[in-house]
Amino acid sequence: MQAHRVDTIAIKTVGPDDRSRVNAILATAFTTCPLLRWLYPAPWQYLQHFSGFIEYYCGDPYRDQSGAYISDGDKAALLWQTESEHRGNTRLMSFLHESVPAHRRSEAEKVFESFGKYHPPQPHWYVTMVGVDPVYQRSGLGSLVLKHLTDISDKAGGLVYLEATSAQAVRLYERLGWTLLGEVQIGTSPPFFPMSRSRAQ
Repeated sequence: MQAHRVDTIAIKTVGPDDRSRVNAILATAFTTCPLLRWLYPAPWQYLQHFSGFIEYYCGDPYRDQSGAYISDGDKAALLWQTESEHRGNTRLMSFLHESVPAHRRSEAEKVFESFGKYHPPQPHWYVTMVGVDPVYQRSGLGSLVLKHLTDISDKAGGLVYLEATSAQAVRLYERLGWTLLGEVQIGTSPPFFPMSRSRAQ
């Protein structure tokens, strides 16, 4: 797999052999994610379903090499889908229906349906997961891995889209050139924030 050094930090492109390692980074990073912990509030639910969530929400970034991680200490990772790799929502909705607690399923399905309304109609890249190990949060590593992605997408001329899961994340993305598209909040869900970034802002 490719490895690039940015400010002396190695950022490695994901491949099939990295699945367990990168899933572990993300599982650690997302333990307090408002979206994931609303879907899976009990620790056992979160740990049981996290890998499945990546599979159904993110597609297969390890096969497609659509992701990267800081391999020195496994400190941060992100996964994305290029314009030709977008997942089908039918399998995701089936997974949510089977894994999310019964009292929350209807609202969860509506949240993801609402996300779909914000996806740009033109070809775009979709950032599905961005996470930093809590031990290393607030150290600039989130910005570093995001810049790694946008450098790649800018060269491809791509529009990039994501759903921020907190107001703090929105502020970070806005500093990096992202634009807030709206807010999604259904029933008991926390607010979520669709955002996009066009080339070289």
